[in-house]
Amino acid sequence: LRRREAFFSEIFEGTNLHVRIRQFLFAIVTLSAIYGLTMGATALSVGWDRGGQQMLSSAIKVPLLYLLTLLVCYPVLFIILVLIGSKLSFVQTLALILLALTFNAVLLASFAPIVAFFTITGSSYAFIKLLHVLVMTFSGFWGMAALYQGLREMCEKSNLYPKRAVDILRVWILVFGFVGTQMAWSLRPFIGDPDSRFEIFRKGGEGNFYTAVAHSVTDLIRSQTDTDRK
Repeated sequence: LRRREAFFSEIFEGTNLHVRIRQFLFAIVTLSAIYGLTMGATALSVGWDRGGQQMLSSAIKVPLLYLLTLLVCYPVLFIILVLIGSKLSFVQTLALILLALTFNAVLLASFAPIVAFFTITGSSYAFIKLLHVLVMTFSGFWGMAALYQGLREMCEKSNLYPKRAVDILRVWILVFGFVGTQMAWSLRPFIGDPDSRFEIFRKGGEGNFYTAVAHSVTDLIRSQTDTDRK
């Protein structure tokens, strides 16, 4: 986290790329899997067997979520950057994106104790769902913001990455976010509804991520209102 500029310089110079990519992938998979364990821990309220199944499933699916989203979104980014004048290679550009996802994974893992605390203290299912949405949104925003700021600084020092490519990156980040939310919807459940049986993938594709968030907000407000009335 303190040597971000050095990592950017290495990537732009093309040194240790394959080593760095392996390190980034290891960090992304390991740290996001740790966060996945806390997502699945909500199901422990039902029982250790159910909780263990959901924790294992979520620990696999959270890294898979980010890597599959990258697989879908990365090719178009690279092609567009080449068309507007980027001189970075396929591997260099990939390393930059993986660096951003590594920042994201570090933040996710750092939030794990907070999420675990709310899970242990018996927070409602709707609240836990919204908490995970906020954590993942916050982590993703700062991970991509670090990439954006780093590229802006490197543009001043190198002609390998044109300034207008930074603007393209902003649009791609939004696309990455939309694809990621749909990917998360396809891979659900990550938390596991205590009132439902364990499923690796939830059957039925009705609705979408955004309506699910809206329903969670409504459920949380309704439960709080009922509590106040009592």
